[in-house]
Amino acid sequence: MTPPPAGPMADPDAPADTDTPADTGAAADVDAPARALDLDGEPQRHIAALAARLGGSGTDVLVAAVGTLLMRYTRRTGVTVALREPDTATTSAHPVTFPVDPQDRFGALVKTIESTRRSTGADGPVPAGPPGSGAPEPVAVVAGPGGSVGARVVLVPAQWPRVPAGQLARHLATLLREAAVDPDRQVVDLPLLDADELLAVIEDANRTVVSRPDRSTVAERVRRWADRQPDEPAVVAGDRRLSYAELLAAATRVATTLRGYGVERGDLVGLLLDRSPELVTCALGVLLAGGGYVGLDRDEPTARLATMLADADCRVLVTGPGAALPDDGVPPATRVVTVETLLTPPADPGTSTPEAGTPPVASTGDVCYVTFTSGSTGRPKAVLVPHDGVANLVDWYRETFEVRPGDRMPQLARPSFDGWGLEVWPCLANGGTLHLVDRRRLDSPTEFGDWLVERGITVCFLTTVLARELFTYPWPADRTRLRHLLLGGEKLHRYPPAGLPFRLYNVYGPTETTMLATCGEMDPADPHDVTPPIGRPLDNVRAYVLDERERPVPAGAVGELYLGGTGVARGYLGRPELTGQRFRPDPFTGPPGRMYATGDLVRRLPGGDLAFVGRADDQVKVRGFRIELGEIEVALRALPEVRDAAVVVRPGSPQDATADRLIGYVVPADPTRPPRADRLREELGRVLPPFMVPHLFGCLDAVPLTPHGKVAREELSRRPLPVPAADPPGTAPAGPAGLSPVEQLLVELWRETLDIDTVDREDSFFDLGGDSLQAMRVAARARERGLHFGAEDLFEHEILHELADALQQRGGPDRRTR
Repeated sequence: MTPPPAGPMADPDAPADTDTPADTGAAADVDAPARALDLDGEPQRHIAALAARLGGSGTDVLVAAVGTLLMRYTRRTGVTVALREPDTATTSAHPVTFPVDPQDRFGALVKTIESTRRSTGADGPVPAGPPGSGAPEPVAVVAGPGGSVGARVVLVPAQWPRVPAGQLARHLATLLREAAVDPDRQVVDLPLLDADELLAVIEDANRTVVSRPDRSTVAERVRRWADRQPDEPAVVAGDRRLSYAELLAAATRVATTLRGYGVERGDLVGLLLDRSPELVTCALGVLLAGGGYVGLDRDEPTARLATMLADADCRVLVTGPGAALPDDGVPPATRVVTVETLLTPPADPGTSTPEAGTPPVASTGDVCYVTFTSGSTGRPKAVLVPHDGVANLVDWYRETFEVRPGDRMPQLARPSFDGWGLEVWPCLANGGTLHLVDRRRLDSPTEFGDWLVERGITVCFLTTVLARELFTYPWPADRTRLRHLLLGGEKLHRYPPAGLPFRLYNVYGPTETTMLATCGEMDPADPHDVTPPIGRPLDNVRAYVLDERERPVPAGAVGELYLGGTGVARGYLGRPELTGQRFRPDPFTGPPGRMYATGDLVRRLPGGDLAFVGRADDQVKVRGFRIELGEIEVALRALPEVRDAAVVVRPGSPQDATADRLIGYVVPADPTRPPRADRLREELGRVLPPFMVPHLFGCLDAVPLTPHGKVAREELSRRPLPVPAADPPGTAPAGPAGLSPVEQLLVELWRETLDIDTVDREDSFFDLGGDSLQAMRVAARARERGLHFGAEDLFEHEILHELADALQQRGGPDRRTR
């Protein structure tokens, strides 16, 4: 298998859209006393009326109402309610477990509960879990003699979000009143909120409007900074230094040449370049010409790159030295030029430079850039991001983090991810200096921390997985200039340690909402028994938490996050149907407002912050990369030796989310000749980027399905991990005997880092599930045991014995090899 080609550290290239940071933002307190909801008066009358109308008991009506409320608050479709007699001790109950679907009709649900209770024998006492067992107790309904309803419904905190008991009682009473009017309504349509609550969850939570008179694009702002501080450094890469005047002059030359090639306002220009000052220059030049740039990875599989180029329909494609173009070439209308052509001043401008008029000034509604994201159908989606969202982000950055000339920010991400723009434009459009990270300094947290200190970095965005590696770095108090560290792109399971010499922020934002949409500062005084929330919406961004009908849910309830306001992308290029599905009219602001359905489940916490709960679909995040599992499955099913396939994510531990693994399961076309893992990786590597190739593969007789006919991913994710081997059938892996001392040490390190049992001297580090961050960890742990090498050595020698041979030639253990 070819290792991830981005170098010793691919994770910093993860996109800035953090489809996944905190888990719940609030922990259930199983030891807290149960809350009791009073249901005297009107609710009792509605229960009696419904029981008489439906021919059931009041207990069944109330159980249905409680189950509906629980489903509406948590989106759980399996509900357990325990019936208790008024004089029953707390250690006995009558549990009733039943499904609640949003489309169920309330009256039919009452009948289902009645029949379920009778069939399960819930009329007799059933022991509950022992006190202190840790098992979440069900909601308890206190029933009177003969099935009448008592005056109270007891709710156990472990089963409910932390919301006031009065709020739950009010919503239960509203639900009963509406059900009494029409018990044939679907339970999802029974209102919970009154007018005042609707106003609070929509308007009070979205008072984010900030008026800014400057409507210029980021390109115009960089031009202004070049006029104000022409000699100040704009871009630094190692010993190379590009001043603002030099950057603008080169970018203007690029813009003029592009205009001569026919680039007009709104056209797209592809940039197939490595991270470099030339890439920054070309992107700025595209914007000055009035176009939008499309960042592309040189290491992208050529088949996938061909699809992207066909969809983008770029007017011009800019390539660098050694760039591999797709075998099928590029679209006929796309002109391919080299970066040297754009940046080299012509000897005779009159004959060597295409004629060009004055570059147009793009409007804030024009496209600034295009980023491709994973697509469930196997075809990547091109997201069109306009200038106004980028400009709004730049303004918010400046005001929130006090970005000024003299500030220094790092650049790590590859151009194909919107994280690249998050690093570049808030820096250059605010007069700062952009420092390109030397990937050789990413071999260990210590080396990277040293680089941040040496370069005097002041404001920094890092992916969560990389930022976590720096939490234990010994920051020197007298030399650390870092003031603000933003982290996102991956789930943050716990608060960082106290005592760090800078402020920390958990950020979130899909690609479809211009890099960032929410931000929350992590205060060391916050309770550390909960996972950090993703904060509140940025200036001029609106965040709605909605149910299946796109209506607001109560505060504290789980709903899908919809994002509106400035920053919402224009949609998916050439995909009007998909655009219509995910980008909707904003019903809370009216035309021309639009909102984006993120597919992320969140809840709003009492203080107003949003807490990330999970996904509403099959999209996942692995080490910061947003992935549609369906795209991987489509690629697997296209292989002749595969009849069917399913892909799941095997979560790592809460302490190490970077251990999350993609596991591919295949149903062989010929059961007697199952495909080899190395063959599957090789074929997938031709059409998918490295971060989408599963770490491990297993074979199935058939893909397990849910009762609704969908892939039973939860069941698959609980199965034992497939054996991580790529050897031909019948080949037994070599044991420790016969291994050299260096090989034995590498086997121990690989097993420890990758959390696997068997490692053979012929194994590939990346075939075993390794990645760039784990390569960095192997190198760091090796140093602690006297074997010195860098993460890049693992990329050069991925086979264990080949790495051992190379290190042995340098001296083996106890001698520095770098």
